[in-house]
Amino acid sequence: TLVFAGVVALASALILRGVFLDRLEDEMSRQARQFAAALAEPSVLEMGSHSGPPGEQGRPPSYPALQRFTQSLGQAAGARFTLIDSRGWVLADSEADPATLENHSNRPEVKQALAGFEARERRYSATLRQKEVYVALPLPPSAAPWSQGVIRIAQPADRIDSMLSAAWRIPLIVWAALLLPMLAAAYLITRSITRPLEQIRQMTQRVAAGDLAHRASLHRNDELGDLADSLNRMAVQLEAREQELQTETQRSRQILSAMNEGVLLMDEQGCLLRANPAAERILGVSLKDAVGMPLVLAARAFPARALAEKAWEAGRPVTELLETPDDRALVAEAIPLGRQPGGAAGPRGTMEPGQTLFVIRDETARRHTERMRRDFVSNVSHELKTPLAGISLLSQTLAGIIREDPEQAAEFALRLNAEVERLGHLVNDLLTLSRLEEAALAPPDGLGVVDLARVAEETCEELRPLVAAKGHELTLELPESLLLRGDEPGLRTLTRNLLDNAIRYTEPGGHIALRLRQEETRTETGETERWAVLEVTDDGIGIPLAEQKRIFERFYRVDKARSRETGGTGLGLSIVRHVAERHGGRVEVKSTVGVGSTFTVWLHSSAPEPVHQS
Repeated sequence: TLVFAGVVALASALILRGVFLDRLEDEMSRQARQFAAALAEPSVLEMGSHSGPPGEQGRPPSYPALQRFTQSLGQAAGARFTLIDSRGWVLADSEADPATLENHSNRPEVKQALAGFEARERRYSATLRQKEVYVALPLPPSAAPWSQGVIRIAQPADRIDSMLSAAWRIPLIVWAALLLPMLAAAYLITRSITRPLEQIRQMTQRVAAGDLAHRASLHRNDELGDLADSLNRMAVQLEAREQELQTETQRSRQILSAMNEGVLLMDEQGCLLRANPAAERILGVSLKDAVGMPLVLAARAFPARALAEKAWEAGRPVTELLETPDDRALVAEAIPLGRQPGGAAGPRGTMEPGQTLFVIRDETARRHTERMRRDFVSNVSHELKTPLAGISLLSQTLAGIIREDPEQAAEFALRLNAEVERLGHLVNDLLTLSRLEEAALAPPDGLGVVDLARVAEETCEELRPLVAAKGHELTLELPESLLLRGDEPGLRTLTRNLLDNAIRYTEPGGHIALRLRQEETRTETGETERWAVLEVTDDGIGIPLAEQKRIFERFYRVDKARSRETGGTGLGLSIVRHVAERHGGRVEVKSTVGVGSTFTVWLHSSAPEPVHQS
């Protein structure tokens, strides 16, 4: 508003100045005509007869009386009067000595007047050194002897500006006095509009940057207030939706992380989009930094591209069994996730190729379990068939000779009893092994504090008659007490089986030693682990190196004939391994044929109190 008012004022001043100049030129033209009429008066004409000597360089003579007359007219009119002859020389001038003035024939207004026209000009005066307004008229014939000359009147242009300044001084003062209040009012009005807009702008920027909790605090009853309320409601809705999305995303991640199946998501270019921890575990690769990379490079052993192509060609999920180089069996299902022709994802069927979802299951353990079950059934059937066949044959023979040959019948009865005992041992070992395998799949409940030193000593005492019968020497190196949390029946079975194995496979008169100690080891993270170490050593027949890896398998015997002679079932060492693993430990063997064997069992110890060695 103020700028517009200033522009209007400036334009008005310029227009008013032009009007003043036009009126001034009209007044000067009237004065010039009056001057021309005065020159025709006899008294003035007589002044032309009183001239001075001729001037130099063609200048006309001076006219003192005419000069004085012109000066009096100029003073009376408040303007500059100049009388110029037909050659452009100044005859009289109200403000300058004609003898000092140069020829005016080249002045624009003089040229036009000499040509017989009234001339008006606004230009800079070299004589007066200021901008002047000129009006020039040709003299009439009655003004002889100057009838062919020019009368010119000049007024300073600054006079108009002074008049305008005086006229505009009061309005300008008033305008300046109103300027500051108007500026202050304009600032307040503008700020009342721009400040809410700035708050709204800041809110939209922060919401766009992800700060959905920010709100615009405007309390107005106008359109800006309505806009702020609408934006606040939109931010609340966006925040709620984002929270729902985050919750759903977190739930999806938790589900994917908890899944035992591996899940991979691949885009249409074959690049990995997402993978869960199970996929890394099953494929044996790290995929955390592989997102965005081609899946064939991140998991080279997984034929992702081939499976995806088969799924898209079939238009449905495709399942295949994969054999890995490390003899693992993986079942991979490729599920095509279609997209609409415009790029939007949609249900499968008549879709362009898009993302592919892979679900991978590690079937190695299940297939191994099935194979072990089949082998177990086959082995059990075979192991049971032999004693059952012997029992059947002996019972039939015994029935035929029990009356005819009592002594031979008694011998057959003893052999029959031996087969029954062997069958009983086999069944007991099978039940023990089954119990241990079930316990391995269940949580470690029912474990208590066990003194392994006491268990080892009691087991040795139970087997001393068998040791004495074979003529062996049994040496014990036991601490006073070694406590750990464990399954006492299982630990007792483990100790008995190791000692029984040493007794059976050591020649009469051999030496057997049982040692028990506690050791500490350091983990990779620097933590201390305590172990109960049970060691059984003999100087028996030994085990070939090629057989040592298999002796812990069920029903595996190094010497089958000797095992049957000694009444072995082939399950003792398998039971030892299961008990050790149930206690977080392991079993190791070192053996040399003809020298002897050493079985070492490491049991994870979590003793409730310090252990004192004897």
